[in-house]
Amino acid sequence: MDVVLRPINDRFFHDQVLPFLTRAMGDAPGALESLLDGMGDGQARMLCERMLSTSVPGGLASVDADPWAELVDRLIFQQWQEGPAGWEVGGMQAGYADVWDEALHLALMLEEPGYPYWDARGAREVRDGFRFRPMSDMGLASLLAGQWEPFPEFPPDRIFSTQGRGEYFPGEGFAFADWAWRPARMIAHWQVNLPRKLERLLAREQERMRLPSLPEKDEVLAYWMGKVALPPPLTVAFSGLGPRAANWIRELGALTSHVRTAALAKQGLAAMVTKGTGVRI
Repeated sequence: MDVVLRPINDRFFHDQVLPFLTRAMGDAPGALESLLDGMGDGQARMLCERMLSTSVPGGLASVDADPWAELVDRLIFQQWQEGPAGWEVGGMQAGYADVWDEALHLALMLEEPGYPYWDARGAREVRDGFRFRPMSDMGLASLLAGQWEPFPEFPPDRIFSTQGRGEYFPGEGFAFADWAWRPARMIAHWQVNLPRKLERLLAREQERMRLPSLPEKDEVLAYWMGKVALPPPLTVAFSGLGPRAANWIRELGALTSHVRTAALAKQGLAAMVTKGTGVRI
């Protein structure tokens, strides 16, 4: 299984996608008609009209599943911009894709000070539990695990599902699914706090190794923060990362780069767990 992380147009998601999905729970035809009013994209319009031609009154069960899945995928994971005729798909922007377990491992290293990343068995137990009950206030790790923040007005696992994961508890304000998103304001907050979290991770590893200093600390941090294009050659292997230290340092740099790019562009981020084939980045 892989996970895909893509930037999203924050205003489009707030003004078009969320109201559409909320209404579709109980009135899918009405939601499709409303969405058509603001669409300039020919493919999205065609999918809406195709479903409307065969729909009956009701929620999601009243529309055909295949065009619904194609429409939702297009709405959530394409780059949208406002054109003369309404919202349309703009230029492509690169996203992030990695093995889900690996990406979650990196994010937990970054976000959770108590995560036992040096202990393969203990770390896997944490990840396995996190996938089926992601914790809130865990930033990037929670997004990759599918936890929703802010809480949605609809069960997100009913919109689509790739792994069959999902819970929706309005009374607790808790929801997670195989996909999730974060608004631009939250991504900007993550970006502000990234230097502190990255420094904390390096300090934690230095303490674990009982070294007076990490020779590559400044160079690794500069790479993670996008100040240099390439990671440094490691003269001292980080014990917590083991023989794969160089690869994990590169991957964490790629992950933080997508957060930084989205924040600078004032974009949100959407994440989806895939079945491991045909990942579009």
